[in-house]
Amino acid sequence: MTTDHSPIPRQLWIKQRCIALETQFNGRIGRAAFAIRFLPLLAVLALAYWNGLQTPPRVAAWIAAPLAAVAFYLALLVLSHRFHDLGQSGANLLQIILPGFVWLWVGGDMMAKLPPSIWIGAAIVLAVWPAIVILRLCFQARQPNASNP
Repeated sequence: MTTDHSPIPRQLWIKQRCIALETQFNGRIGRAAFAIRFLPLLAVLALAYWNGLQTPPRVAAWIAAPLAAVAFYLALLVLSHRFHDLGQSGANLLQIILPGFVWLWVGGDMMAKLPPSIWIGAAIVLAVWPAIVILRLCFQARQPNASNP
């Protein structure tokens, strides 16, 4: 009694997706390609944030929230790819995410508890640091000793 263990098409598709995920960083994106990929995603995220501040929102939440979630995920992918191209760890994404988190969700509590001079200085650093990191990603040349071709 023999059984055929050939994979079904769904298994082949999953295998191809896994291989594509493992090899996604084999290619490089340059500075211009990074900007072309990242800036539209940043614009979508900024518009989603602005939409949330509107009363009433210009776009319904059931449309804006999934669009913002997809844009956020794609932005993280593009940023981690660029960090990888520069020979750095994807953990550097924390330089962008943590200041944004503190700015958006902790800022009101921080402003209430700290003197204005300290809070304003902290707010400036939290607002400027992610922008500096993103500009560095846009303008820094690829490292010649990076591990991938």
